[in-house]
Amino acid sequence: MRDKERVILEKIERLEEEIRYLKENKERFLKGLPHSVDIRKIVERSVYLCCEIVLDISDLLIVKNGLSKPLTYVEIIYKLGENKIIPEEFAYRFVYIAGLRNFLSHDYIKDTVVELKKFLKTGIRDVERFIEFIRK
Repeated sequence: MRDKERVILEKIERLEEEIRYLKENKERFLKGLPHSVDIRKIVERSVYLCCEIVLDISDLLIVKNGLSKPLTYVEIIYKLGENKIIPEEFAYRFVYIAGLRNFLSHDYIKDTVVELKKFLKTGIRDVERFIEFIRK
């Protein structure tokens, strides 16, 4: 197995581990997010890791496929769709993952509870679909 493929598979496994953790604790996290600083910090980190790993995998897929390197995280997701690595329709909906990553990285003064709840409710499934698409 070539190096890039091995690294992609390792990152997929790490992403699946993070998604599994969020799913197993989803109800507890949803209940505790508005009230517990500890839960908020745990969920922020876990969701951030999911976003970061998705973008790392996406970047590696672009390199592996010999495509020109995008300048932004948003462009990375769009490029995957445009090149049929993931369905284009999904890419246009899933691009929020780049914005969520940036929000968690740079807007740390703002309240993150609403975005974290949204990810727990719908983002987990989106990441699972992303994994399904790239495993094909």
